[in-house]
Amino acid sequence: MRVVNRTAISITGAQPYLDWTNQHDADVDKGVLTVTRAKPYGSAFLLPEFELEEDVREWVEENAVWLFEFQLSVWTDDESIWPATRDVMTFREWFRIDLLSVVVDIGDDEIEGEEL
Repeated sequence: MRVVNRTAISITGAQPYLDWTNQHDADVDKGVLTVTRAKPYGSAFLLPEFELEEDVREWVEENAVWLFEFQLSVWTDDESIWPATRDVMTFREWFRIDLLSVVVDIGDDEIEGEEL
């Protein structure tokens, strides 16, 4: 177990996102009620270690469009059904962002990942 030198944010769907997901089937479960459809769907992002919360907020604002589109793409790759407006203000309305200042890696194995 180790504390990791990262700041984390979690992004969870707020009501507008939940309403949108209820109107559009996810790519992985077309027409099926799953746990994903029954609760808010979220993601965690490991950021560089920031000292100040305002720096995290600035990073989120600078990357809001990418974060918005990432959350939409997790649900479906069909961009034709994505909302047309995907700016910072709409992102804030559609998602809840929580800051996590301490990140602990409990796993014994190496972290694996893929480039986006």
